[in-house]
Amino acid sequence: MKSIKFFSFFISTLVLLAFTLIIFRIFFNGSPTIPFVYGLKTVQTQTTHYLPESKSSLLPIDKNTIGIFSTKKEHFLLKEIFQTAGVPYIFSNTLQSLKDTKIIFLDFDINIPQTLNEEDKRFLYSFVAKGGTLIGNEILPTRNGILKELFGYKSFIPTQSHHNFMLKNSKFYTYFDTEEEKNYTLSTMTLAPYTNSIILGSATAIASYEDNQTAISLNHYKKGISINLGISLFDLRYRNLLGRDFQANKNDINHFEPLSDFIVLFIKGIYEETLAGSLTLHTSKNGNQATAIMTHDVNNEDAVKNIDKFIHLEKSLHIKSSYLIQTKYSSDTKNKAFLTIPNLRNILNAQDYGHEIASNGIFDIENFFLLPRGECNISYSKYSPSHNNTPVNACAEIKISKELLLGMGAKEISTFRTNNLQYHPDLPKLLESFGYKYSSSFSAEDILSYFPYRYMSDYKTLKVPSKIWEIPLVQEDTAFPPLYFKVKESLNLFQKIYNNGAVYTMLVHPDLTLYKLKNLDLKFIKEFYENIPKDVWKTSLQSFGNFWESRDRIIFRYTKHKKNLFLTVSSKAAINGLTFQFKGYKFAPSSQYSIQGNKIILNVLKGENKWQLKLQ
Repeated sequence: MKSIKFFSFFISTLVLLAFTLIIFRIFFNGSPTIPFVYGLKTVQTQTTHYLPESKSSLLPIDKNTIGIFSTKKEHFLLKEIFQTAGVPYIFSNTLQSLKDTKIIFLDFDINIPQTLNEEDKRFLYSFVAKGGTLIGNEILPTRNGILKELFGYKSFIPTQSHHNFMLKNSKFYTYFDTEEEKNYTLSTMTLAPYTNSIILGSATAIASYEDNQTAISLNHYKKGISINLGISLFDLRYRNLLGRDFQANKNDINHFEPLSDFIVLFIKGIYEETLAGSLTLHTSKNGNQATAIMTHDVNNEDAVKNIDKFIHLEKSLHIKSSYLIQTKYSSDTKNKAFLTIPNLRNILNAQDYGHEIASNGIFDIENFFLLPRGECNISYSKYSPSHNNTPVNACAEIKISKELLLGMGAKEISTFRTNNLQYHPDLPKLLESFGYKYSSSFSAEDILSYFPYRYMSDYKTLKVPSKIWEIPLVQEDTAFPPLYFKVKESLNLFQKIYNNGAVYTMLVHPDLTLYKLKNLDLKFIKEFYENIPKDVWKTSLQSFGNFWESRDRIIFRYTKHKKNLFLTVSSKAAINGLTFQFKGYKFAPSSQYSIQGNKIILNVLKGENKWQLKLQ
């Protein structure tokens, strides 16, 4: 009986304490003590250097290069798939120039049925017959059924009724080892994107829709094979990255839904299984399998004061993080101004310990997407919605926050994150205008990808890629229960992303609020990082972004001759620790490189690099 009374008393006390803390919090935030912080220094943005683009034709074609024949005018989105996959590739205007390759990717436009001449037809049939691998995107309506025998199909049925597709057994599905990677959702709405049911002839299904119709087929034609995609690249990947999907994600964040990465890993799997020995450009550096990025949105004074606790923990765990600072210099109804001189020292401490300082805007904005573009010439002293009724706008949030961070002593501001992970139509152009390079403003589940990708400058024509890289957020700390109670769940999620060599970006607000049990966040971080694999690059958004931008400009070729592998790498920047993943080779020890498992690690100079790698 006594124990029951004590338990009731204990629970009542906890409830009363929590209620008191909430009331105190509301009262404290509702009564700002500093309406506006005057006298802050600003520094104007300097010109930012973006790496020039690379052309796939920079190096000559060889048998280990995937040849791409596309009838579409714009190739950027297609290039991005192959570059992320890390396979050597080349675009060509003629099929005959790809005669020495082992894999050809055909990219047609389903809205403009392709007419192949007799020479092209003979080439494709001969290429596969001799042992080549042919992959077709949107080839189904090719005129006169000229490719039906080669791809082994009789006909096709376009429809908007397919909401899911499932993988069957195939040796090319090397990277799909979880349930989420075997069963994909295309839409959770009544309507779905257009897909094609492939009516099979001699081909077999290697993926099917929920009605058991064929989504992807494989045909053995003499010595080679042809793979036919019934779902276009646009609907597998581009649609999701561009925010035009049919609500294909079931969750907002903190789960694993990798639809957009399917085609990337599928192509990599085809490449590695087709060649007797293969070399692919890996997605992390220094021999690491994957990358973990810790980020902290600092958006109140409690968070500022707790920065020291986080940077000391992260030092012990050998982590370099990103601190995204909300430069709130004017109090509002949600929070008081905290960008004061005494608080600046705490913020700069993170930089002193090697962490990144980045921008999280200025004010708490519920609907960043709906903000007007606004006036870009406005200064911080004149931009204050609560102080002088200035309208909140996107340009001021992006521009002024960076100028203030530079003015307080930040060395470089390369990264921006929007409030509440909301996109804005002018975000890519504004970020470029003010010298940013990276953004982390989407959840990975929103765009269904766990790899970085570039925004488009114009989302209407899709002709001009932005220079801004989006590094999507995988896990955040606001969802119940608190992080400390999700260690096992988080490690399981991490393992799935780790297996694919992808990027695990986490957000932990450093406020350590007691009534939210966020005071346990430091324990969570410690336990999480102590239990992830050792071969993980623990770095910041900026550091990883710099690597990924350089990796994106890499063009490479390799050929085997007797007991040597000749590797040529063309790079727009020097990269230490550039990593290649190999299969079917065994390298002899050398001072030129280091070996870690199935990865070879090289230091690359700007320009053309050549190696003669000895094989055992």
